[in-house]
Amino acid sequence: MLPRSLPWLLSVLFAFCFLLFVSALILHFVNTDENDFDDSSDIYYSFPYDVHIFSVYYYNNSKSLGSSAISILMTADFEVLEHVKQFELLAISSSDDRKVVTTKLERVTPHDACKWITILTTCQLLPNLSQLLVSLGNEHTPIPFEVVSTSPIPVVMCISPLFASESWQNLLLALHVYKQFGAHMHLYVRSIVSPIYEILKVYETEGYLTLKSWNRIHLLNRNIEDFNPNLNVEFRNQAAAQTDCLLKYKESSDYVAFIDLDDILIPRLANNYLGEFNYFSSENPSSVYFHYSKQNTKTKAYKRANFYTVENMLRSIKFQQKTETGKMIVKPANLNSTWIHWPHKTVSFYTVPADINSITHLKTIEMVDGMGTDHEIIPKYEPNVEPDTNEPLIKEKDIKQIEMDFSRMSWKSSIRRHLRSLPNQMKYSKIIGKCFKETYYKYHEAMKESTMLCPGPERCDLTIFKTKCWNSVGEYHSTRDGKMINIHYVENSDFTLGEVCIT
Repeated sequence: MLPRSLPWLLSVLFAFCFLLFVSALILHFVNTDENDFDDSSDIYYSFPYDVHIFSVYYYNNSKSLGSSAISILMTADFEVLEHVKQFELLAISSSDDRKVVTTKLERVTPHDACKWITILTTCQLLPNLSQLLVSLGNEHTPIPFEVVSTSPIPVVMCISPLFASESWQNLLLALHVYKQFGAHMHLYVRSIVSPIYEILKVYETEGYLTLKSWNRIHLLNRNIEDFNPNLNVEFRNQAAAQTDCLLKYKESSDYVAFIDLDDILIPRLANNYLGEFNYFSSENPSSVYFHYSKQNTKTKAYKRANFYTVENMLRSIKFQQKTETGKMIVKPANLNSTWIHWPHKTVSFYTVPADINSITHLKTIEMVDGMGTDHEIIPKYEPNVEPDTNEPLIKEKDIKQIEMDFSRMSWKSSIRRHLRSLPNQMKYSKIIGKCFKETYYKYHEAMKESTMLCPGPERCDLTIFKTKCWNSVGEYHSTRDGKMINIHYVENSDFTLGEVCIT
């Protein structure tokens, strides 16, 4: 007589044999290749990652990066730092020497509130670089680079990227104040209303500023309806713009300042920026940057350009006894990257006491039809500190010289013909202000960052207002078949005239 358990054992044995047979059959018909598997223990997440490159600068000799150095500034999913970690670069010199370098990717954005962050890598390559290629994981692709200028520009004011820019009163004031005290303005622009752009081109010819097209991100290998990277970068890649400015002027400038368009900095310890910054540097030799607080002020400005004067704006400034997060003035020889308000890396810095100086933040500008000019008024410097300084914000002679310079420029026929077309109602500013409040500031002020979307203008609908606008454009390039990464970049950036401002 058979044991009672035997039928059960035979059933289990039959099931096991059947599963073995099915597995063998599957393996026979499924084509596998040993190259499909990696010997490493890394887990593959979202490969290939998309990487958008903003700029690649080559330095023949750099005080901080060394000789024959390169910097690559980019934005990508923050997972890239963990799962890609480094770039493999192939450098080819003009004499056809070759060098392969592995260089670590470094975080610039100090948080992961947005899916895409700013990233930088730097390394030394070959003298007389003629070609630069980056590995995609299975092949190399060339990327363009720019040799940085070493022509001296002692102080540069880097202005955060503008979009739908129409505040011409702020812009004219900043241009002439910075010129008066010895700074060159580097202005990033996404979009700007037509007459302001035409006027800025004249100022650029006169040497007041450099206009830089700040392009949106286009991934040619992905459908924007499936994924829009512009919705996932912080404030139109402001940290990348500031870092780009720092890297561009690294070998030509003594100081690089990061300022918003509604900020002005008036030196109070010297007759110009270089004198004041040199003073702080001599007193604080180990400091990599100086941090100025922002003091909120209000002022008045004419709505119409035919009545506008810079003098009126300056003489109308009044402090409101409120302080906001400040801005930096950096020694570019000692720093390679920065976030919006401070660097991600911990470095030595000096905080300028507000009773000594601060940034004048033009928080509120009352637009008026006419007010007349009281030439006797000198605005007082009244920061939010005790006791009151009871000192002027700016000297009388500086006000007069600034106004004379503005008058000289405004009477140029190439500028004057565009003045009558400048907007007298700030419609874009109202749309953007409301949009930013609804999508960012109400959460930020209520300390509800966890429910806040990645902040930026891409969430604002500007199509409800039509006006002639110059928008940033360029030739977009994308790789499509990378194993680890796909590279995206823009060449021949410029501006084109459209019927609406883009974000």
